[in-house]
Amino acid sequence: MGSTTRQEMELQRKVKEELKNATDPVDKIRLTALSRGPGGIKHIGLIFRNMDDDKSQCISFPEFKKGVKDIGCQLSKEELDHAFKVFDQDQSGSVDYDEFLLKLRGDCLNPKREKYVQQAFEKLDKDKSGNITIDDLRGVYDVSAHPKVVSGEWTEDQALDGFLANFDSPNNYDGTVTKEEFFSYYAGISASIDNDAYFALMMQNAWKLNEKPRSNKPGEYKSKDLMDSFGKRTSRTNFSRSGSDLKCSMQVEERKNGAFNRNI
Repeated sequence: MGSTTRQEMELQRKVKEELKNATDPVDKIRLTALSRGPGGIKHIGLIFRNMDDDKSQCISFPEFKKGVKDIGCQLSKEELDHAFKVFDQDQSGSVDYDEFLLKLRGDCLNPKREKYVQQAFEKLDKDKSGNITIDDLRGVYDVSAHPKVVSGEWTEDQALDGFLANFDSPNNYDGTVTKEEFFSYYAGISASIDNDAYFALMMQNAWKLNEKPRSNKPGEYKSKDLMDSFGKRTSRTNFSRSGSDLKCSMQVEERKNGAFNRNI
């Protein structure tokens, strides 16, 4: 059983227990979203964004009511009214989409954890455009050793494209990962991790946030990031010229750490 599967099962277990005892309607909406898995908040965000026909970036009460029903959350009229008022802070009669998503993510991604997600996003957003694209990943990830690239089944761009797809919503992949999508993805991952220190370590290892430039010893090739079809990445793998000394200082299982949500 893969580590990502174990993580998802743990999240499902926690959510089911909490949903049984939940009384706050906002909590019920959040837990229902998380019951879909780590990508649940990302998915609910897509549902509500698609309802914004006039592109006003706001959600009306009828849209809110329909969205709650569409995700399978059963709320009474009183609970719907209460939840909408919580999201509608200024009592304008509509909910700002970004504030809605931020409130949903709030209990999953506290400020300490958000700091690490921000660092990871900034590292990937090489051109500082506010979005992550294949162009950003080139030079950040070496996918030349990916089995499908080695076999000729995929080009390197296809492998990078598959990596980006993990952060997007199914059937809605556009080749660009927004900050909103990236944070929503990690809010779902964060919900299955109780300890802040573990979450921090996970992010640091997955994205090498503490890594400093390293000079190679004589007789060693440069370190590479090697990703296989199971989402594992072997970091700092140094091969001696004699071929007899294979040193692996660390193997990061990214499926466990949340950088991959499905096989690419």
